[in-house]
Parts: sequence; structure tokens; C-alpha cells
Amino acid sequence: MCAETRRLAFLLLVAVTAAAGAVADEAPTFEIAFPDASISVGDRLPVRVTARGGEELLWGELGVGVEPDGAWALVDGPRGLAGSRPPAWEVVLAPMEVGEIEMPPMTAIVRGADGAPFEVAATGLPLVNVVSVLPPDEEVDPVALRNPLGVGGFPWEWVLPLAVPVLGLAAVLAWWSRRRSSEEIASVPTLAPFDELDDLLRRLEGRVGTEPAEGVCDRLAAGLRRYLERRSGEPAAEMTSFEMRLLVRRLGWPESAQRGIQQVMNTVDLVRFGRTSIEERELRQAIENSRDSARRIETLLRQEEESVAEAAG
Repeated sequence: MCAETRRLAFLLLVAVTAAAGAVADEAPTFEIAFPDASISVGDRLPVRVTARGGEELLWGELGVGVEPDGAWALVDGPRGLAGSRPPAWEVVLAPMEVGEIEMPPMTAIVRGADGAPFEVAATGLPLVNVVSVLPPDEEVDPVALRNPLGVGGFPWEWVLPLAVPVLGLAAVLAWWSRRRSSEEIASVPTLAPFDELDDLLRRLEGRVGTEPAEGVCDRLAAGLRRYLERRSGEPAAEMTSFEMRLLVRRLGWPESAQRGIQQVMNTVDLVRFGRTSIEERELRQAIENSRDSARRIETLLRQEEESVAEAAG
């Protein structure tokens, strides 16, 4: 009987040891948590990433696979949470597209007891529902306008006598302003579209680090819109960043130029509207991407002009 008891105890010990080994050998991965609600394009989405499994491993820094022209932009982080074991990080992302978007890849380099490094990647990345900031396609009825004065008994008999001298003065000022503007424009030679943009970009490069990034991004976006407007004949100055991308794609301009313009507008929109801090290196890269995209467009248009001239000749 004692031998049978010892045999059962031995088998139980083996089973417990095997179960503990299976738990210890559980493949490490990540657990991703974020607010369970729909967000709009460009909104900040706080995400917490927690390591699961491999508690005895040495974890490195978390990496988030955000592409420059991808569906996500990295706003802040990853920042490790002090005292977390297993380790955890906080990341702030911003969606740049609409629909059910998969969270970007997340990886970390881990070292085992033998010191050999290996990569751990998040699996089963969750989907985030991103909605548009624009109203639905149906027409929106404007709110009824109120009486601009809000009182009765307005002395309309005084409107015409007062309007005559005011309108006369306004007409004189408008004529003088147009004449002065025409003289100034005539005295300043008009630069070619690319030369005008390149001149602006050179001035902006000299202001990086000495002026707020928001001001540089404002002028960069305005300059790129003016270049596209002069080159396409379309009202790019009044377009949103999304409409600009559609314009460049519709014109059949080089894919590399389309990606470059999209990267530039993503960067300036995050700074101007998302209040995202940006390094001088990233701001200079956005300026250079604008110049490079414009060069590619100029090359294509010049080739088209040469082809037309050869065909006509």
C-alpha cells in the first residue's frame, strides 16, 4: 500500500512539474487595450500595451510599425509604465483613414535566460471603428436666420442718405487699391510655379528652429496648395488635404509625387490641427518632400510638353 502511495505521489509531482513548465514556456505576446468607442479621423487614441507570458524574460523597448503614408500616425510614445511587471507601455495614435482599421503592428526584442534575442510580435491585432468628421451625404437644412437687428421700428429712412457717401468712399478706396496692386504686380516679375515654390521652401528652411513649427507648417501647406493650383488649374487653395490627394491622383501624376504630397500634408495637419510636437529633422524632411514631389511633377509635365511638340513638328 505504501509503495502504491509513493507511486501516485511521484506521478502527481511529474504532472505538476510538466504543467509548471508548460506555463513557463508559454509564448510571450501582447495584450492591447483602448477605449471601446468610435473615433473620428485625426482624433487621439490612447492605447495601453501589456506584455503577457515570459515573465522571466528581459524585455526591450516596444516598437510601433507606423508607415508615413499609412492608416495610423504616431502622436506620442511608446512610453514604458514604471513599476509594471510584466512590462506595459502607453501609446497615443491618430487614425488617418475611415472605416474598420486594424491596429498597427507592435513588436519588441526579448532576451531569454541564455541571452539570445528574439522578436515578439502582437497577434490578432484589434480593429478600430473610425468615422468621418464630415456630415452625411444628405443635405443639411441651415438654421433659420434671426432678425439681424432683433428690434422693431428700425429707421429705414436714414439708410439711403447714409449709404450714398459710404458707398462712394468705398468705391474710391477699391479703385485706388486695385491700381496700386496692379502697379506692384507689374513691377515684380512672376516666377514659374516650381521656382516660386522652391523660393518659399528655401525661406522656410531658414526659419526651422527659429519660428514655431505651426507657422512654418501653415506657410508650407499654403505654398504647396498654390503650386498645385498653378500647375493644375484647379482651385487647390480651397481644397482639404484629402481633396488634394484625389486631385493629384486624378491628374495621373507620378505615384511617388502622390505619396510625397500625402506625407507632407499628414505632417502639417498633425502639427496644425492635432497640436503634435515635431522635431526639426521631421520638419526639414517635410519641406524636402515638397520640393522632391514638385520636381517629379515638373519632369512629367516637361516630358509631356516635349512629346506634344514632337508630334506637332
